[in-house]
Amino acid sequence: MDFAPNMSLVGVTEQITVAFLVTHGANDRQIPREYAVAQYETAVNSPKRALKWFTEREGGVEHVSAHNMPAATGFIADWIAEKI
Repeated sequence: MDFAPNMSLVGVTEQITVAFLVTHGANDRQIPREYAVAQYETAVNSPKRALKWFTEREGGVEHVSAHNMPAATGFIADWIAEKI
């Protein structure tokens, strides 16, 4: 886990030139909301970028939607199917 603090998409998202989806749970306590916003905002070369917040009402609000994975996986699968 020594490498974990160095993991970052800073300087990478600007290079993305394909559809790009960022998802984030409203109650995610591991990854700050600002990180999701920054990934979305800096993916300026993506022709189809999207940012999806999972809310209490729809489920999937925790980190990686671990408590309700179908909420996120269903949305992600539908999003990918729509883009390809």
